[in-house]
Amino acid sequence: MLSRQDGGDATWPAFMIREYESRLARGHGNARWRVPHAVVDDAEPIDGFLPAIDHVARTFQRTMPSGHLRLRAFHTCRAVLEAERGAGDVQAEQQPIVETLYAEMLQRRRSLRAGAYVADFLGQHALTGWLQGLVAAVIVGLPKLCYRFHLRHWGLRWVAGECNRRSFLDAALDFCRDGELGREDQRVRRILLRALLTDLRRATRGRTWLSHLRDRRRWSFVVLIPEIDDPDGPGRAFLGTFEELAGDHPTRPLLVLAACAGPPPDYAIPLDADLDRPNGIADKVCTVLGEDSAEPVRLVTLPAADDSDGTAKYKIENGPGVMARKDHPLDWLRPSVLPVVGVATAGLLLAPSHPWSAPVGAPPSCLTVGTGERVGVTDGEQCHLGVPGDRGQELRDLEHRVAVENARIPDGPYRTLVFLAPLSLQDGVYDDPPLGLQILRGVIAQQHKLNSGVRQNKMPIRLLIANTGQYFQYGAHNAAAPKNPDVAQMIIDRQRTDHIAAVIGITQSRPESLKAVQEFDRAGIPVVASGVSGSTMVGPDSPQRYFQISAPDTRLGPILADFIRRSPEIHRLTSDRPHAVVVYDPTDTSFSTDLRNVFVRAYRAHGDIDEVTYSEKPGATTPDSIATDVCNKVTATHGIVVYLARSGVLPSLLNAMRSAGGQCQPPAGTTIPLISESAPLDFQLRPAETARAYPYMNLFYETTNAPTRDPRDPYAQFTQDFADVFDHHSADADAASGFDSVGIVSKVVENLLPASPDVQPNDIYLWLTAHGVSQYPGASGVLQLDARNKFPPDKAVYIREIAQPGGATTTLLSCGILPDRQDPEKWGTPPDTFPCLREDTRSPSG
Repeated sequence: MLSRQDGGDATWPAFMIREYESRLARGHGNARWRVPHAVVDDAEPIDGFLPAIDHVARTFQRTMPSGHLRLRAFHTCRAVLEAERGAGDVQAEQQPIVETLYAEMLQRRRSLRAGAYVADFLGQHALTGWLQGLVAAVIVGLPKLCYRFHLRHWGLRWVAGECNRRSFLDAALDFCRDGELGREDQRVRRILLRALLTDLRRATRGRTWLSHLRDRRRWSFVVLIPEIDDPDGPGRAFLGTFEELAGDHPTRPLLVLAACAGPPPDYAIPLDADLDRPNGIADKVCTVLGEDSAEPVRLVTLPAADDSDGTAKYKIENGPGVMARKDHPLDWLRPSVLPVVGVATAGLLLAPSHPWSAPVGAPPSCLTVGTGERVGVTDGEQCHLGVPGDRGQELRDLEHRVAVENARIPDGPYRTLVFLAPLSLQDGVYDDPPLGLQILRGVIAQQHKLNSGVRQNKMPIRLLIANTGQYFQYGAHNAAAPKNPDVAQMIIDRQRTDHIAAVIGITQSRPESLKAVQEFDRAGIPVVASGVSGSTMVGPDSPQRYFQISAPDTRLGPILADFIRRSPEIHRLTSDRPHAVVVYDPTDTSFSTDLRNVFVRAYRAHGDIDEVTYSEKPGATTPDSIATDVCNKVTATHGIVVYLARSGVLPSLLNAMRSAGGQCQPPAGTTIPLISESAPLDFQLRPAETARAYPYMNLFYETTNAPTRDPRDPYAQFTQDFADVFDHHSADADAASGFDSVGIVSKVVENLLPASPDVQPNDIYLWLTAHGVSQYPGASGVLQLDARNKFPPDKAVYIREIAQPGGATTTLLSCGILPDRQDPEKWGTPPDTFPCLREDTRSPSG
């Protein structure tokens, strides 16, 4: 530590240290003259010890003149501070910490990630496919098992000594995010600094003959602290922790050079150098360093006289330096020749007979199937999924838009997202256009925004479109028709060549869509779905790599039931205990029947229920055949129609009711109320036309957003981004969900880029489970996804009314985490307000 004699310029020691910093970093980009060092300066925006030591670790890695500095112990201890403890017994509390540490280690160790790739390669080879399970267990599962055992029994046992615990994981419970020790606790400071010193000692130890760093200098490391005069500053915090730790443990790899303008701390022992001798200070410093003195901090008092002729500065700038041997490509020859020869030999023995030849008879990307649809995968140019004529024009326009956006991606790394959904209709059906087309527009709008923007860690997004056909018929392998196309497998086959990072979309809860997600899960590809609500998609047996940004039926059904029970608008049209006429499709088990079961359980105690069944598929019970029955029951009970089926079929039912006459045409001035889990796009965008088309009907529907005039609302920003690409189309909640699914995956990819530019699908899954996405300001609501939340908890839900006679649209219920991040306790208009249902209890709050 440098100080100044009385009568001299007190800022001189800090000036000396900054000059020495220039000495350590000199060379103007030539790393041969550089020494790994870091500066902890009170003038920099560093607040406290933790940011200071993070800065030191990062700077050491950046200033290495050769080789790569690995800070394994430091990053392990640092990751514990951000980990959350579990609930239950001690091992249950430790388990989330273990998972977080292993995910953190995977980001640093490419060799472990390579194991999964090797297992996948062997599985693709006809001769070695049977080895895949064994290889996966040995080089994927075994390292994880060993790492857990290591942490529980052997790893970093000195951390346990610092906290007086039995093992590292026991100690980790003390200083994890919600542990007993604060982040600035002195014991936490000692642990982090000691971990850093442990890594530095490892970096300076001798090299084996197989190391490519064998002939390099054994680097020492320097921390420069120009000023320690602020008692609460990061410089004094770092030096104080260093002094306390150095009294008990060796610190030889690290030299700390500090300066003070005021009184020095008590632990700084005077050097007692002879200032009258020209080299008195230098000789004494060399002697103390050679003696390995027990006093870790020595106070060097500089003379009061100014260095008017610049002698000290000249010596610092021009004195002899230590040169590191320059990096050379041949450095890797010795340590890598044996592994390369071994891998090449194994490759020649195991590779296909003609690995350089193109695959013969590869199936085309787009196929015409028996329903008249075209299914498969395309980037917009390779082939077309839209059928010829007007019926396929909308999809062909979107394909063209995707091709244009993909063509704008510059040369270099990119990642591909696959939008998988039913995007076409069979001949002769009565459905509205597929919901997936509007969600795809939101996906394209987000792709355009991300690829056009400027960000620090930017990874361009390429898009593939995959059509499964209506009812998701060709989305997965069909055991009853094994020769049918399997679009999920087509995507998996293109995973490596197209750099696929994740699958988005899905848009429908069906057994076929669940099978497709299971295929992706087995292939290691994560899925972020939108427009999906079936309970089986997020149940206990749902695929591990599946996430969705939409609320499940278990949230929507009780909210619909509570709204019908309490809403004054419903009561004005029915009675105080509205009779519910539930219309659902018993053949649609994953969505319609599932939602019906949830709704009936929630509503049975509050009102009577009649049920009317039909089938969405032609040839069975259709809307035309049930329209009269629905009208008769609603009129006789003075009740409400509760439509719990696909929104695409709702216009067919309303048209049939309009044509049925009789009870479907109530007296003038009265209407039939109908509430739906969702509404067709035209209903939402053109409420006045909807009211004119169905004058006998008051329509209520659930949605995931309600537009506001607040420009800070993420949905308002989304509508502007959407209009930049689709100025002739209006944005809605479905497009917003597609917009958010791309945004979430892109956010995860760009969070991973600093650790590795080669982001793989499994990296995305590990990040989502270990770190997750929290408080994401999505256009479809505030979103959270992680290992515990496969769908956003307390997702925002709105219920809106299209009222007669003019079609005025009003938001009647707003519950969940709203765009302004408020979580309201009640819904309704005073004095008629009612408690919002909470997702964790399925009961009103308060």
